[in-house]
Amino acid sequence: TLDGKIATTNGSSQWISNSDSRPVVHQLRGRMDAILVGHKTASCDNPQLTARPTETSVKRQAIRVVLAQTPALHLDSHLVCSADEIPVIVTAGPAADSEHCQQLIDKGVEVLEFDDDQAIIDGLLSELHQRKVTNLMVEGGSQLLGSLFDNQLIDEVHVFIAPSLIGGTAAPTPLGGSGIEQMTNALKLTNPQLETLGDNIYISGRTKRE
Repeated sequence: TLDGKIATTNGSSQWISNSDSRPVVHQLRGRMDAILVGHKTASCDNPQLTARPTETSVKRQAIRVVLAQTPALHLDSHLVCSADEIPVIVTAGPAADSEHCQQLIDKGVEVLEFDDDQAIIDGLLSELHQRKVTNLMVEGGSQLLGSLFDNQLIDEVHVFIAPSLIGGTAAPTPLGGSGIEQMTNALKLTNPQLETLGDNIYISGRTKRE
């Protein structure tokens, strides 16, 4: 939103962007090897994370990946129900419910288990690298994006800004995590591209650290 929010305080986020912006997202997804979201985003938004076809979109479908320590995806969620058609990977830490993980596996979801919660992100990225995933799109949420930002793992940015105001101190912003302390360390875009999509503004570009 115009005041830098990605959802209201109670998690409502559909729809912030307009109908002109969403086809662009599907085109972006169609260029990816994998799409990553956090467990909260997957549970609250129940996304499909697919590239829905349009006249100009690529029909390629990316691997859908959910980063979780204790996965509890609903068995009737869009991701789980379509796992046999388009691959879904879910991570799990040592405290994960083994019975639920097995239920996900029975539904066609691949569960990657890790012995240390702190090693999940690095382990997942290493695994995706071994699978030759070179284009990874991260669609949220705030905690996941903030962690990647703090570890300098963001090299390209796509932002859609809607002329709406949400307010609320507790309403999530795109980047959680620790953030930077000095503006001189801010992550900047190299030659950012600006486009108007209806009443939305679309800003994209590669990142550059000073």
